Amino acid sequence: MSRRFFRNSVLFAFSVLLAGAAPPFSLEKGKREPIVITSGRMEADKLDDTVVFRDNVVLKKEGITLNSDVLTVHYEQGARGVHDIEAQGNVVVRQEGRVALSSKAVYYSKEEKIVLTGEPRIVEKDNELRGEKITIFIREDRSLVESGKVRFYQDAPVRERPQRMPIRKQRTE
Repeated sequence: MSRRFFRNSVLFAFSVLLAGAAPPFSLEKGKREPIVITSGRMEADKLDDTVVFRDNVVLKKEGITLNSDVLTVHYEQGARGVHDIEAQGNVVVRQEGRVALSSKAVYYSKEEKIVLTGEPRIVEKDNELRGEKITIFIREDRSLVESGKVRFYQDAPVRERPQRMPIRKQRTE
């Protein structure tokens, strides 16, 4: 493979990722938020319409950070957009005080959701949520757990002290 082809493949892959991966607008007015991926190694395959990232993979998008061993981006050549992003091996997703862990995660760009499989769990403070499959709906700030198990600690309610009625002395005559 020639250097020129490799350089053009890399530039094309990054332009597809940055231009087509993010929705037109983020939650903030008029601000476009791209998906940013860093890794030790990247392989672009134009025939399969994929880009594979390996070694210390970090994906960042609008307050979400995803770490994994391998990350594969499947893009739609005709639409110049990302169809999905698949993370495999030691997947960790962090968002606003929550941590999701699994062996596999798939991000669907059109639906703005992440599907976790392979012993997935979500941890927030001391609380933990497990299931066979966990779907995180990013825009809706909600999760769907299939065949789940939950462990949570309820904060002790603050008890109000009952107000004492003043004792009135009765007059004796």
